[in-house]
Amino acid sequence: MSGLMIHLMMAHKINPNGGALFYVGNVVPDAVSYWKDKDITHFRNLEDRQDALDQLAHKTEPSDAFAEGMLMHLFLDWKWDKKARDTFISKTKDDWFPKYRSEISKASSYAYHHTDWAKDVWDMMSACDPSEYSAITGATAEECKDLIERNYKWHRENKTRRSKAFPPKFVDEFIKQTVEEYTEWKVAHEIKYYNSLPVVFNGFLDVPILTDEEIEVVCVVTKNGVPEKKWVPSYEFEIRLNRQPIGKVSFRVGYNENLYYGGQIGYSISKPFRGNHYAEKACRLIAPLIRAHGMDKVVITNNYTNIASKRTCENLGAKLIRVVPLPEWHDIYIEGQRFVNIFEWHP
Repeated sequence: MSGLMIHLMMAHKINPNGGALFYVGNVVPDAVSYWKDKDITHFRNLEDRQDALDQLAHKTEPSDAFAEGMLMHLFLDWKWDKKARDTFISKTKDDWFPKYRSEISKASSYAYHHTDWAKDVWDMMSACDPSEYSAITGATAEECKDLIERNYKWHRENKTRRSKAFPPKFVDEFIKQTVEEYTEWKVAHEIKYYNSLPVVFNGFLDVPILTDEEIEVVCVVTKNGVPEKKWVPSYEFEIRLNRQPIGKVSFRVGYNENLYYGGQIGYSISKPFRGNHYAEKACRLIAPLIRAHGMDKVVITNNYTNIASKRTCENLGAKLIRVVPLPEWHDIYIEGQRFVNIFEWHP
């Protein structure tokens, strides 16, 4: 077990713009009050704790911020127990638990009073209605709300010295390493999750000209998949305004590791025509085709610095899953990009 601020520091490092439910999810597993029950909900009672976490990660939908928050909490505690708690026990030995709790409290208090975003995050969690929580194993929503209120009050009222056992430098280095390990681990599970989703492809479908009475989306070419290159079948469309080409949109049929980073949807708009939501409108026009291939979730990715493309995803109602580093083997990495936003869209 680590302090709640340590959990929030990792959450903020991974997603500084996370919503209330994401942060709440990162603390509520500790609402389980009896330590033996908490050992069970944190998988400490199992010989293979990682296997239990792997199974939970496989069942966690990438777009469920609350569930991912809880998963992050359990992952961090697994790493903390191995790298911090067990070392403390080996050095302290007899009567270690009260001393350990004291040091954890100091580390958490110090982090709260020396982190400029902490109060805002606690305010956000405190304001979140418990009716919005998902189910928490071993605790009620009311117990989770009580945990947040009690700990927020405690952090406000207790300004301690830094912990000697877990000083800020140790905590910062632990979080940095754990964030890297968690991101790599979670991305691997997200790829497996998306690859397990259904898709129907019995050949290309005839696509008529699609229009919303402002723009037209016209299929100009279909491309067969190339499995050895991890390319799936795709449709390429031209976006037209007053019958003149103004951009492109593409749809790739299927799921694989390549598409986790590259996305099922790609779009571009010629510079003179940007700012008119044409990419968003084109995506909406091809949505029936996506569903016709049995896909109710698709990934859209963009360079994490591309504000306009990110805004298109947000206007579509797509959910930002995370920002991920690109693997060196990917074409987008070779083109020069290093990080992409991963969005999930339900067309």
